[in-house]
Amino acid sequence: MSRRAAVALLAIVLALAAIWTSGASAQEAPPFEVTATLQPRAATLGEHVQLTITVRHAVDLLITVSEPARVSDIELVAVEPETVTFDDDRAGATATYVFVLAAFQLGDLHTGDVEVFWLRADGSAGSSVVRSPILSITPVRAEGDEELRPLKAQAVVGGAPAWWQRTELSLGFALLLASVAAGIWWWCRRAGRIVATPASAVTGASSEDHARAHLDRLSGTALVDRDAYQHFYAEISLTTRAYLADRYGFNATALTTTELERRAEQAGIGRWQMRLAIGLLERCDAAVYARSQPDPASADHDLTVAYEVIELSRPRYRGEQLGEAVGE
Repeated sequence: MSRRAAVALLAIVLALAAIWTSGASAQEAPPFEVTATLQPRAATLGEHVQLTITVRHAVDLLITVSEPARVSDIELVAVEPETVTFDDDRAGATATYVFVLAAFQLGDLHTGDVEVFWLRADGSAGSSVVRSPILSITPVRAEGDEELRPLKAQAVVGGAPAWWQRTELSLGFALLLASVAAGIWWWCRRAGRIVATPASAVTGASSEDHARAHLDRLSGTALVDRDAYQHFYAEISLTTRAYLADRYGFNATALTTTELERRAEQAGIGRWQMRLAIGLLERCDAAVYARSQPDPASADHDLTVAYEVIELSRPRYRGEQLGEAVGE
């Protein structure tokens, strides 16, 4: 037999061995069932959602599940400890893994695949990729909703004494503070130096009304050319910055988007709201300064996000607005 024929025969034998080995490995993959569920399936921006991976397997398998693959606009908030329960007859077991997620983009989002790894007692191992369900993120503001929602009532602490049960010392101290505040206000008025108070502290939610009115006027804008897009996004940016400035008491209109992000934490803006606002302002900057022209559907989506920023930044109580006015 020639050297060339011998090499060819060896190659055929190796190929057959590889095919047989891969087939045997595929047959040796252990059976297990994987279920992926979301609770809830529909959520709002920043709301915590539980992704639960349940693996039903034989007791001779060691199962491990990876964290969900990182997806843009979805953040892994927490990972709960793994739980394993065994059947009464010890013939099978169920492993449960829970991941807490939060989304920062409207629409239907894929929450990221997970990988299930298995290891047998004989040392054989493998893995399988599981596709997680779709998460639907819905806006807080319903389409066509132009009315402000009523403010939530202040929480009542159980066991707190009623107002008529307070001690005379506390009532006297409160009256003293009220008298001092009235005297300061009277003195400022006589001197012609009335302390500036945000409009929201006097009229309830006038800053929000003002911002929403600006956005309502933009809803009918015809985006027919680049100049129209530039005007549209410039108005969204100015309206959002003006509202944040009035709401949190710092000059948001004089800061760049990067400076605004650094200033947000000091101003007390929540992480979820600020992440949404920064993403919107960056897209506005791209449209105004880089003259980026998105499609009309994206522009309409960004207008909805602007409403969301205003809605999520609303004070929970009117007392919070008055507190900001006194603090300034």
